Amino acid sequence: MEQIFNWVKEQKILCGFLFLMILCGVFASLYLVEVTAEEAYICPKVETSEPVETKNEEIIVDIKGAVVNPGIYHLEKNAIVQDVITLAGGLTKDADTSNLNLSKKVTDEMVITVYTHEEVKDLEKQEAIVETGKDNTQEEDAKPTGLISLNTASLEELMTLPGIGESKGKSIIQYRENCGKFTKKEDLLNISGIGEKIYAELEAYITV
Repeated sequence: MEQIFNWVKEQKILCGFLFLMILCGVFASLYLVEVTAEEAYICPKVETSEPVETKNEEIIVDIKGAVVNPGIYHLEKNAIVQDVITLAGGLTKDADTSNLNLSKKVTDEMVITVYTHEEVKDLEKQEAIVETGKDNTQEEDAKPTGLISLNTASLEELMTLPGIGESKGKSIIQYRENCGKFTKKEDLLNISGIGEKIYAELEAYITV
């Protein structure tokens, strides 16, 4: 009888041990599932996409006047005036670009006009008339009788020079005040608005 009692006792102990093992296995499984789910939540997979290539922005420019093929052209955003002229087939024989900045960057819907030599000359005459109130090309007596010093002449004296109105006269005075005295007559070409044509008309009447 005692042997039977001991055997039953051993079976109970064994069952209890097996129950604890099963219970531990269940808790361990639940823990692993929870950790896996947590890790998947914390470190989700990030999908990467290929970089999209962007094309250079285009602009539209209208070029008129003394070029071989005037018209509308499409160019890249960083194009300059010279690029537009090249696309238009280049300049005609009578073209004059002295009043253009060929290195200037063009902008969208910009209009570029290339004038002929005669048209540039007429524009300079009109500008001189507006600035001085008189036509210097028709009034020969308006030209200075002696040499005008670029370094000492007053505004009124500078305005007696052909093609020099109040605006250009002030620019000459401002140049010598900011940059120092003119060292040679050709320094006039450093002033905006005074190109080769105007300088050619002034050269005989100026000194430094």
